[in-house]
Amino acid sequence: MSAEKHAELKQRKQHRAAGAVVRRNTMWAVGGSFIPIPVLDNAAIVAVQLKMLAELSDIYDVPFDRNSGKSAIAALICSLGSGVLGKSLIATGVFGSMAKAVPVVGYGLMVLTLPVFNGATTYALGKIFQQHFSAGGTILSFDPGKTEQHFREKFAEGKEFVTRQKVAA
Repeated sequence: MSAEKHAELKQRKQHRAAGAVVRRNTMWAVGGSFIPIPVLDNAAIVAVQLKMLAELSDIYDVPFDRNSGKSAIAALICSLGSGVLGKSLIATGVFGSMAKAVPVVGYGLMVLTLPVFNGATTYALGKIFQQHFSAGGTILSFDPGKTEQHFREKFAEGKEFVTRQKVAA
């Protein structure tokens, strides 16, 4: 087998494995949304997202730094906050998490908003880093500002992905 063919097969295998990691962790983030304790739910989602970035780093043989991963997650999620649509999405996520503090009614309202928001952000984060790592980037060379628009597109794609999973279940 030629070196080119071997490299192409390796790239395809990495892409399939990375896609599976993103899908699996997206669903874990959706599930983490149902943790009934405010703040603990957010900590669980960030833990899932960091685990996903570490798994993607392993697939692409890229060193992983937990602190840089946290910074990248925060920067990308905050990028959703710019613009009217983004502010409503962030408000939905914050509202969903805080709604859990309201007995009975709050948890019911949360079920309508938070799972899709958390799943979509995790999906978008995973897809952005899958592309970044496959292009030879590292966690330290990641520039959130350059991917802001692409992150929003992947967020919309992630909302569709999570919604399809809910319908299939």
